[in-house]
Amino acid sequence: MTEQSLTVEAFIALLDTHGADLAAWPEDRRSAAEALLADSAEAVSAFAEARALHASLHSSRIKAPEGLVDRIMTASGAGRPKS
Repeated sequence: MTEQSLTVEAFIALLDTHGADLAAWPEDRRSAAEALLADSAEAVSAFAEARALHASLHSSRIKAPEGLVDRIMTASGAGRPKS
């Protein structure tokens, strides 16, 4: 695919598919995304929102409630997991 310009809608679809790290995007879409970010406040806003969500998800230290794994394993018929 040759480099093409992106619409904001296409940019948001790529954000949903590839995430907020442009380095993870297909190489042929990165420069179009960077160009759109330079020209579109809406794209900048969507990108900032995606980056904030990514940071939030990766900074959470959520732990399962005590005994949840045992209850799931028992309910599945698999018994207690081996450590």
